[in-house]
Amino acid sequence: MRYLAIDNGGTFIKYAVMDDLGTILEKGKEPTPDKKKTAEDYFNVLDQIVLPRRHDIGGIAFSTPGQVDVDTGFLHTAGGLVYLMGLNLCEEIQKRYGLPSSVDNDAKCAAMAEQWNGSLKGVRNGAVIVLGTGVGMGLIIDGKLYRGSNYTAGEISFINLDLDNPKRSESYMAVTGSSLALGRTYAKETGIDPSEIDGVRMFELINQGEETACKVLHNYVKKLAGSIYNFQTLLDLEVIAIGGGISQQPILLEEIRKEMDYLFEAHPSAAYGIAVKKPKITACEFYNDSNLRGALYYFLNRK
Repeated sequence: MRYLAIDNGGTFIKYAVMDDLGTILEKGKEPTPDKKKTAEDYFNVLDQIVLPRRHDIGGIAFSTPGQVDVDTGFLHTAGGLVYLMGLNLCEEIQKRYGLPSSVDNDAKCAAMAEQWNGSLKGVRNGAVIVLGTGVGMGLIIDGKLYRGSNYTAGEISFINLDLDNPKRSESYMAVTGSSLALGRTYAKETGIDPSEIDGVRMFELINQGEETACKVLHNYVKKLAGSIYNFQTLLDLEVIAIGGGISQQPILLEEIRKEMDYLFEAHPSAAYGIAVKKPKITACEFYNDSNLRGALYYFLNRK
């Protein structure tokens, strides 16, 4: 049987036709309608993806940002896709396309994918941190996905990193930890138009050793590693896998590991044996496809 997995991202709606083993047979992406658009604009894009494949698939598995009631398909929030907030996505899919569907939070999907047959396979306590248009965490605790009391465990986008300025969006990890923060900060530092720098160009500059780009990466990683260190004191994880498109850049993982080494070595009690143990930092095995694979895993294994 074939299935359609759809990942509602802040920049692109990514999709893949997959078999029940998670093999990707076809994939593509379409631009995500911006916040000024409506749910109908979103479904117009979805029509382009679903309708040509509707008769060849056994269902649709969604990965989406926000607070998701996985039991009913209701989206309490939807991240940057604000026009989907308050919608029962699964009911809407059945009505429009006559297909069964499931929906889960994107970071939780990534964690399920990596536990299924990726970098968290066999790990009892681990996490995926997805660096995309926003930031999210999927937690595996005692071998199981942990959702929390309100399905919001791991919503690290809401972590406040500047308590003196709680009304500024820049005070939250959603902005400072986003992969978009790299290009945005570089543009500000150099005075170029932000439209001139994307993720691909940013890492070209970093890998070439361009001074400002390397400085921006260092500061970005310093904040990110500091947050990961703090997460570790609470969660005591074995492995933390970094996901999102930029996780394919080896220099990102190298810098995170280097900064984590420094934080553990610099602690005042390090010479006597620090109680907190450093987790293994790795990349998601499926990189940007983890959300799609995890969405399918949930669809196939939901009760």
